[in-house]
Amino acid sequence: MCRLAFAVLAAATIATAGWRRGALSVDGAWAATIVGATTLSFGGRPAASTLVAFFVSGSLLSRRQAVPGEVAPAKGRRRDAVQVLANGGVAALGAAAAALGVKRGRGALLGALAAAAADTWASEIGVRSASPPRSVLTGRVVEPGSSGGTSGLGWLAAAGGSLLVGATYALGLEERGRIAWVRILSVALVGGLLGSLADSLVGAAFQASYRCTTCGVSTEARQHDCGMELVLVRGWPRVTNDVVNVVCTSVGGLIGALALGPKPEA
Repeated sequence: MCRLAFAVLAAATIATAGWRRGALSVDGAWAATIVGATTLSFGGRPAASTLVAFFVSGSLLSRRQAVPGEVAPAKGRRRDAVQVLANGGVAALGAAAAALGVKRGRGALLGALAAAAADTWASEIGVRSASPPRSVLTGRVVEPGSSGGTSGLGWLAAAGGSLLVGATYALGLEERGRIAWVRILSVALVGGLLGSLADSLVGAAFQASYRCTTCGVSTEARQHDCGMELVLVRGWPRVTNDVVNVVCTSVGGLIGALALGPKPEA
């Protein structure tokens, strides 16, 4: 009970800080508290440090200025409850599963967070690429920030986010050796990159994208700020960025669960 109380307090403190800095909405802060408390209480020190590294790095990157011509995100830069659950829900389930005796739950946690970090870093850093992004499906040039658009810089950023998660997880283990480091970093890198790839593929093929009939701005939102009519230009209306993020973290979690055995610190 003491561990659970500490986890709730720590998660609430971090979520409140995120809300005050504009990274989370009110319901997003509540969801972050639930996800964080679950992960911290069941996942132990490795999960706690990894979750903090992901949240802090993602929040800092999301405070950047928009790039000219960038596709407007559906919900702005402030994450709501659905976004928090889409990015951290699989990791929290992995932590809970591990606490219940599921041997590969910690691997699922690691892979899911690596995929979430890879996707966040790729999205926030990749738009700064000097070369225009190209669709992962067709190879055609697309607007910066388009779902399914990739670039060399974006892939490097995805690798960086994955390795940050892997290194932070490894540092949290009680027993750290060369073999453990190699395994964890490898799982995080592969899980992160494959999760990010799945995100790009599903985003390019199915995610809804709209265009304003008045100002011509591209957006993932169903309603533009100017209040004018939007036209669906591709994808399915029900496939939002949140759905794509669930696919991303689920693939990363699956890779982690399959690749990392019951004792990742051994």
